[in-house]
This record gives sequence, structure tokens and C-alpha cells, in this order.
Amino acid sequence: MHVQAPDRETEAHDQEEFDDSVAKSGRLVLGGLAGAGIVAALLMSIVALNQSSERSTVTVTSGIVTPPAAGSSTTAASTAPAKTLSLKVIGGSKLGPDGKKHDVFTKTEYAVKVGQPLLLKIDNTDDVEHSITSPQVGVNIIVKPGVHTYQLVVKEAGRFSWFCVIPCDSDANGWAMQHAGYMSGFITAT
Repeated sequence: MHVQAPDRETEAHDQEEFDDSVAKSGRLVLGGLAGAGIVAALLMSIVALNQSSERSTVTVTSGIVTPPAAGSSTTAASTAPAKTLSLKVIGGSKLGPDGKKHDVFTKTEYAVKVGQPLLLKIDNTDDVEHSITSPQVGVNIIVKPGVHTYQLVVKEAGRFSWFCVIPCDSDANGWAMQHAGYMSGFITAT
């Protein structure tokens, strides 16, 4: 039995279809790996913060300060009158450069004095938790839905980035979690 070899045009067409298929599969695999990498990094940040013995945040509810975790080093320096900054968390509200609406903190820059509390009165209008997390300075504020007040204390001078570690902005693959002015920003301690 004699099998005729395909002509060059058929071979070229078959090769082109194969290359397109490999390219599409490769993009899907790389996209999946990138997403998994982001999730892994977020989970590692959460674990590191939870294992940290230094807690620098305190939640204030109805005027009652919840004491920091055992072993915390909150000092008398934090007894100075605290300034209050009011802000909101709004899901899917700020248009990004990609043309999509993203989750957003209405204020993303926090100026604090080293060792002195800044009260953050946050109205989380979204139906899920978000966070203000800066592993560099041990900050991990879990922002619950509704209006709550949180205490932000930073123990060293500098400019530190923060981001939301709770997966959000899912319609845009978490884009807002990685861009300042949306679900991330900076804490400047002087």
C-alpha cells in the first residue's frame, strides 16, 4: 500500500494550525501560572503576618479599644490624641486605564507619626472584607463590611507600600490589588 505524502501547502497549513494551537495553550498555561503565583504570594504574606509576633494594628469599635495580641509592644507613645481619617471601600467603582471599573479605597495615602496611632474610620460599602496590609511594618488591618474604626500604628520611619491581601477585583483578575490609588497605596511614617 502506497501512502502519498501531503503537499507543501497542506503541510504549511497543518503546521500553522499546530503553531496557533500551541501558542494559545501556552498563553493559557502562563496565565494560569501567573494567577497561581499571585495567589501563592498573597497567601504567604497572610501567613507571615499572622505568624508575626509584632502586631501594629488595633481595632476600635464603639469607642472601646480592643487590646493588641499578647506580646505586642504598643507603648505609651500611642496615648497621644489620635487623628482620625475617614474613607470608604467601594466595589467596582473606579475606572482604570483598562476601561474596567475596579474596587477602590477612596484614600490610599496614610501619613502617620512613628509610634502614634492614626484612626481609620472606614465605611466598607462592599459586601466582603478587604485589607490594608504592609508586611514591611507588620500592618494587617482586616476591613469588615460596614462602618468600623481601626488603629494604624507604625513603629519605624519610612515610606511603605500596602495592598489588599484578600482576593478582590475578580472581574479584572485582581488588577486593583497591584495598583496604587485603587486597592493599594503607601503609608508614610515620620
